[in-house]
Amino acid sequence: MKIQTKYGEAYVLTDCPLIDSTESLEWLTAVHESYDGSEERYLLRDAPRQVLNFSYLAMRKAMGDMFHLLYANLRGQWAIPLPMVKRSIPDLDNEDYIAFDPTDTIADLRVDSYALIRSDEGDQVVEIIERGRYIIIQEEIIDPETDEVIQELETEYQDGFRLAEPVTATNAVIMPLRICILDGDASINAGHQWMKAPLVFRVLAEDLPEHAGDEPEQYKGKDIYWNPLILDGDSLEMTLTQHQNVVDNSVGAFQQYTHHKKPKYLKPFTSILKTWAEYQAYRRFLFRREGRFREFWMPLQEKHLNILNTANITTSLSTNTKYIVEANRKHIAVKRKNGTWSAHEITARTGGSLTVAPSIATHANDIDYICYLGLYRLDADQITFEFMGAEMSRVTVPIVEVEN
Repeated sequence: MKIQTKYGEAYVLTDCPLIDSTESLEWLTAVHESYDGSEERYLLRDAPRQVLNFSYLAMRKAMGDMFHLLYANLRGQWAIPLPMVKRSIPDLDNEDYIAFDPTDTIADLRVDSYALIRSDEGDQVVEIIERGRYIIIQEEIIDPETDEVIQELETEYQDGFRLAEPVTATNAVIMPLRICILDGDASINAGHQWMKAPLVFRVLAEDLPEHAGDEPEQYKGKDIYWNPLILDGDSLEMTLTQHQNVVDNSVGAFQQYTHHKKPKYLKPFTSILKTWAEYQAYRRFLFRREGRFREFWMPLQEKHLNILNTANITTSLSTNTKYIVEANRKHIAVKRKNGTWSAHEITARTGGSLTVAPSIATHANDIDYICYLGLYRLDADQITFEFMGAEMSRVTVPIVEVEN
């Protein structure tokens, strides 16, 4: 299918398989580190680049159709639907307005963009030109003799999208269309009656997804999340890293020095997203982070603190953890057995005793564990979703602690 867009002609690939497909969002951040571990970060790109990777499988006659389409438009523009962002919509009977709540998909389904409607009537490409409308729920009635208003006019806001042209659609879903170019060449694996073509599409800068992200719970004026870290098998590989230069002339003693005052703590942050809602919520988390730019608080999860308190815990913690003074960490997180978390600042330490604020105010028997709380940022500007079919996806991004 070929369509005319405001960016020019584009060929629509309507069937984008989720299995073996990926979506990458790429920000661009400049990070300047100081000796004491502090950072200055600068966001160099207003919106993330978006790269889509789909593996197309064609059988028999469709082999020729796919080959001819690629041959004719290898360096042209493509309109690629995003099946991972599809939404069910009400039936439309020659209507130009879709009434539904687009809040979760507003980064992708938005005004001045294109979408694919898939229904019993087939696939239709539509242009979204406006969001929301007011509908009359009560007509105004005026007395014809006195011109007195007997019944006030009442309107109600209805969320949704207005389309450039009316459409008819039954049992329909809507998916965003991204206008792309093919990134690189098309590599085709062909058998006698089948062919497989893994294709990488780069979305035009003018058609990128944009969202400010959702503001979560705050701690010390910054975002805080209580997301658990998923193990890789029965463990999680973590790294303590610190700049090191070794001066060695190979004939005698050698010396080392470091530009950094203390090490940084790195770990992988893996999430398994089991529904479209979780996928959209995670994407909004990424839009909030803007790659490596914006930091966030998160518990370390590891039980580095061995707490000795056995009664009600308020502002004093007793521990026999070694080197707690040398570690000089300033914040802890408390997880209760009912699943709730709280954040606390270490205001004083004497030997193995810690004073925290605010008060924990929980009996020791009701606490699952207490761990350190760190200020992190993503340690990558490119984040990739791996789609595993149905509504499941997986994403892993490295995170690094910038303050403790």
